Amino acid sequence: MRNAFLLAAIGAVMISGCSTTNQQANAKVEKTENMTSEQLIGEWGCLTTYPAHDLRTYDRMDIKRDGIFTNLSDTYYPIMNDPEHSLFSYTRYLTGSWVLDDNKITYLILTQGKIWRQEFKNSPLWKKIKEEKREESVRWIDKIIYKILSEPPSQGESITLSIKVSTSNVFTYKQISGDNTYDGHCGRI
Repeated sequence: MRNAFLLAAIGAVMISGCSTTNQQANAKVEKTENMTSEQLIGEWGCLTTYPAHDLRTYDRMDIKRDGIFTNLSDTYYPIMNDPEHSLFSYTRYLTGSWVLDDNKITYLILTQGKIWRQEFKNSPLWKKIKEEKREESVRWIDKIIYKILSEPPSQGESITLSIKVSTSNVFTYKQISGDNTYDGHCGRI
């Protein structure tokens, strides 16, 4: 899986990033045992953090009743509380199919649009990177991330999210990639 390769390739050369904080909703909501396909239909904003690799993704998913999804996916490096304080972002448009089975959502990626890379030149992190003489290694990591995310999806490439808790408007999940487990959450948009 390309995402697993990305995470493994970058893991050995990562710079340390700022830790993230989890935000919790103040509203009381009724939890459900298992999410249904009907509950999953609609537009979602999903955030997944990969702390061991200093990456965070934000996905704007449109999950359609006919089993098709579209996704505008942003990947940020490194993890910062304010995405524009990250050094780089990579945006790509994905399409594919989805299936919900046994409280697990599997997305089969079929197409990917051209990747758009942005460097946040005004990020306060650049000053620290330059003072510590790490700019060359950071730019090397940027090139690796860009190259891997630019590759077209391989046939059968999929992502599976195991739903932990769900309501009609929010769900939390874990994503297993290789030996690593990552937590994320989605909210209706």
